[in-house]
Amino acid sequence: MSEQRGEGLFEAMVTSAGIKAFAADIGLSTRQIHRMLNGTQPNPVTRMAEALSACKPQAAEAAMDYLCRQMGGYFVRLIEDLARANVNAVKESAEAIVAISEGRSPRVTVKEIREAIAALAALELRLTG
Repeated sequence: MSEQRGEGLFEAMVTSAGIKAFAADIGLSTRQIHRMLNGTQPNPVTRMAEALSACKPQAAEAAMDYLCRQMGGYFVRLIEDLARANVNAVKESAEAIVAISEGRSPRVTVKEIREAIAALAALELRLTG
């Protein structure tokens, strides 16, 4: 993520809540928020992007998944290989469907269901993106 993109996203976050409310909700002063907005202090969006780039992919994906879950979603890595994405989407979905249809749905983990959904979402992103 470019520095400029991170700054724009952070500014949009602050603007959406209002600077006083935003600062209060995250436990910072409005002065600190202003310093982040004018670039005197690094903003959390850019810092998070830098942190994700600095660590191993598995750790970055875990952090992204945590953030996405906080917002009610889940992280889906874009699969570059469309053929592999097709096979993965079908495989993950079929496994979840078989487990549910055989009455094993209580034993189907949330992780398995999320993997099936993520595989389909990654395929859709690849096809439409």
